[in-house]
Amino acid sequence: MAGKQARMSLLSRYEKLYREKYGAKPDHNLNKEQWAADMLIESYDLPKCYDLLQYYFDVAQNPNWKYFANYADEILRSRKRTQQDEDERAERRNLAKEWLNG
Repeated sequence: MAGKQARMSLLSRYEKLYREKYGAKPDHNLNKEQWAADMLIESYDLPKCYDLLQYYFDVAQNPNWKYFANYADEILRSRKRTQQDEDERAERRNLAKEWLNG
């Protein structure tokens, strides 16, 4: 079980990102959502949760805590696919550049 400080830290990071995007405080029950934060931290560790949360806010049209907590594994898979696609495209650009110059 993750410590209360880690759980609250993840929820605070969510609140900060939410305020930056919407200019308002999210309306979820912190005591209730600590359980979801605990499961996320246990599954992925706190730094990875921060990173995943930032990615979620970057790509989601309407980010919300419940979706993030329930579908973190899908968000992580999507991020990996996106990163893999970007890496493959960069490799293809380099190969094309070598072919054109070579």
